[in-house]
Amino acid sequence: MTLHRETPVGDEIRHEAIVCLRLRTTVAGSHLLDHLRAQPFVVSAWWIAADIDAVVLLAAPTMAELHRAVDDLRLLGGALDTAAHMILRQMALGTR
Repeated sequence: MTLHRETPVGDEIRHEAIVCLRLRTTVAGSHLLDHLRAQPFVVSAWWIAADIDAVVLLAAPTMAELHRAVDDLRLLGGALDTAAHMILRQMALGTR
């Protein structure tokens, strides 16, 4: 996993990633939900109907904390697999 994008939020830099995850078959979705609610770097999350079970948006002040938050999805949140994708910048969707 390579995470290195910095996104300014106000006066502070935030490192952001979207993490796709698949839960272990022995883990209830409520366990992941409890884990996400207790984590300080979780911005939002969605249940997904696909080969993955959920998508989680993370934002942390340092890369180390962002890496730890992703690792914690596996170690504490019950994820079997995770794929982290750095957010580079928002797309300008307005008209020219």
